[in-house]
Amino acid sequence: MTIKAMFLFMATSLVTMTPQASAIPLNKQAPQQLQIPILSADDSSLMLVWKAPEDTRDIVDYLVYAEGKLLGKASENSDRFSPAKPYINHFYANDKDNFSQRIVIQNFKVTGLAPDSQYSFTVKTLYADGTQSDASQSITAKTTPLPTVLKITDFGAKGDGATLNTKAIQRAIDACQPGCRLDVPAGVYKTGALWLKSDITLNLQAGSTLLGSDDPADYPPAYRLYSYSTEMRPASLLNAIDPEHVEPGTFRNIRIVGPGVIDGNGWLRQKTAEIVDEVGNPLPQYISSKNSKVHEDGILAKHQVAKAVAEGVPLQIAYGQRRSSLVTLRGVENVYLADFTARNPAFHGVMLLENHNVTANNLIHQTFDANNGDGIEFGNSQNVMVMNNFFDTGDDCINFAAGTGEKAREQPSMKGAWLFNNYLRRGHGAVVTGSHTGAWIEDILAENNVIYLTDVGLRAKSTTDIGGGARNITFRNNAMKDIVRQPVILTLNYSDPNAKIDYPAAKKPAQFYNFLVQNVTVQGTLEDKPAIEIKGNSEKNAWHRLVRFDNVRFNNVPPTAISDLEDSQFDRVVFSQLRGETPWHFNAIRNVTIDGKPVTP
Repeated sequence: MTIKAMFLFMATSLVTMTPQASAIPLNKQAPQQLQIPILSADDSSLMLVWKAPEDTRDIVDYLVYAEGKLLGKASENSDRFSPAKPYINHFYANDKDNFSQRIVIQNFKVTGLAPDSQYSFTVKTLYADGTQSDASQSITAKTTPLPTVLKITDFGAKGDGATLNTKAIQRAIDACQPGCRLDVPAGVYKTGALWLKSDITLNLQAGSTLLGSDDPADYPPAYRLYSYSTEMRPASLLNAIDPEHVEPGTFRNIRIVGPGVIDGNGWLRQKTAEIVDEVGNPLPQYISSKNSKVHEDGILAKHQVAKAVAEGVPLQIAYGQRRSSLVTLRGVENVYLADFTARNPAFHGVMLLENHNVTANNLIHQTFDANNGDGIEFGNSQNVMVMNNFFDTGDDCINFAAGTGEKAREQPSMKGAWLFNNYLRRGHGAVVTGSHTGAWIEDILAENNVIYLTDVGLRAKSTTDIGGGARNITFRNNAMKDIVRQPVILTLNYSDPNAKIDYPAAKKPAQFYNFLVQNVTVQGTLEDKPAIEIKGNSEKNAWHRLVRFDNVRFNNVPPTAISDLEDSQFDRVVFSQLRGETPWHFNAIRNVTIDGKPVTP
C-alpha cells in the first residue's frame, strides 16, 4: 500500500471561505473548513486545521473534540508542539498597552492514536464571554498502519561528524519500499547530496544532524531553475528532482519529519557565534557575505563558487547560481515537512518547486544572516500551507516565485497558499511575493501571524520586465512590531545584483492588484522608510490597483509614500505618534479614497 492510499485529504480551497449560515451572527460561527493536511497523519498522530473568520476580536480559543470527547484547547496544544508559540506568548506578554492585534491559534495536533484506526473530530469556537459556538462539521480520518522502519546506521552510516556517509545513506533510501520510514538516529552524519524518492518518510530523530559536506564534488549539477534558464544549479543536500520531468506527479508522497537538524555547512559563523533571543533560546549567527567576500566567509559556499570560477564562470553568475540550498523538492504531488530545524544553507533554505499539496508544520528556520538564506521558497506550486513555523532568516522568511519574463507565461502560476500561526523574525520580508512574478502569484492568505524585527512585513517586489505580478493577496489579523524598514511595500523597482537576466522581457509590465491588508497592527519601525510604500511605473502604464487597507493601526512610524495606484481605498487607517507632519503622501494616483473621500495628489 502506498502512503497516498493511507491518508485522507480534504480537498478544499486554501483561500476561499465557506459561506456563513445567515441565522447565526458572524462572530458566533462554528469553525469552518475543518481539514487534515495531506500526509500529516502517521500511525499515532495527525493534524487538524480550520479557517478563522475575518473578525476574530471576540474569539479567545478553540475547543477540539474526538468522538464527542474534549481533547483540549488549541492554544494549550500549541504550547506543547509549536516552536513559534513561546515567541507568540512572549510577544503578547510584553504588549502592556494591548495595542497589538490578537491572533488566534487555528490548528491542533492529536496524539496517542492507535495505528490503522479511524476517528472523527469536531471543533467549537470559545468566545470571550465564555460561550461556545455550535460544533463544526465532523471530519473522519484514519491513521496509517505501523510502517516498516529502516535505520541509516544499518547501512553503514556513522554519526561521528567526520565520515562521509553519502553512499551509505543513499543505499538506505534506495532500500525503502513504499510506505517505509527511514530513521536518522542521534549523531552528526556528514553527507553530500541525497536523492529522495516517492512514498517515503525520512525521520530525523532527536539529536540527529545531517551535515552538508564542504566538497562541491558532492553536489553534482541537478536542475535549471526554469526551463528557459541557461545555468545549471548544483544539487541541494536533500533532493527530489528529475531533470527531464518537472510537473507535479513526477514524485509523490514525500515526508521529511522529526526533531533533528539539516545543516548545509554553507558559511562561517559570525564572531559572536550565537545570540540569546527574546525567550532565552540560543540562535546561531552566520556571516552576512557577498560575492566579493565569499572566499573569506564561506565554507561550502566558498568552495562551490571557487570551483565554478575555475571552470570559467564569471564570479557574479557563480555566486548567484552555483551554491546549494538545503532542500529542493520539485514536481512532487503531496509533501509534508514537520518538526526539523533548517540551518546554514550555502544558498536558500527549503525550495519547493512545481509541487502540489504541501504542508510545512512546526519547522525552525535558523539561517540568519546567511546570504540569500530564505526560510521557505515556493515556486510555481499550488495548494500550500505554512503553520507553526519559527523563522530567523538571512533573506525572506516565506517567499513566492513564478518565473521571469515572457517565457514564464508558459508555466503554471504560483496559486493557493495559507500561512498562519507563524512567528517571523529578522527576515528581509515576512511574507513576500516576487521578485520572480512572471506566471503570476495568486490566492495567498496570510493570517494570525506575529512578525518581529523583519526588514519588511508584507513585501511585493518585481520589475516591469519580469511581468506577471501578484493578485488576490490577503494579509489579515497579523501583528507587527519593531519592523526595521517598512511594514508594507509594493514596488516595481526591485533589483538583485546577483541575478542573471537570461530571459526575454515580458510584453506586459508586472503589476500588483487585489491586495487586502485588514485588521493589522504595526508598533514601531526602526528606520525612516515610508510606513506604506507603493511604487509602480506609470510611464510604462504599470499601475497597481484594487489595493485596500481596512482597520490598520500604525504607531511610531513615518508617513506613507504612494504612487502609481488606482481604484484603491484606505479605510479606518489610524496613525499615532507619527514621525512626520501628515501621514498621507500621494503622487500619480487615480480613483483613490480615504474613508470614502476622494484623494487628489
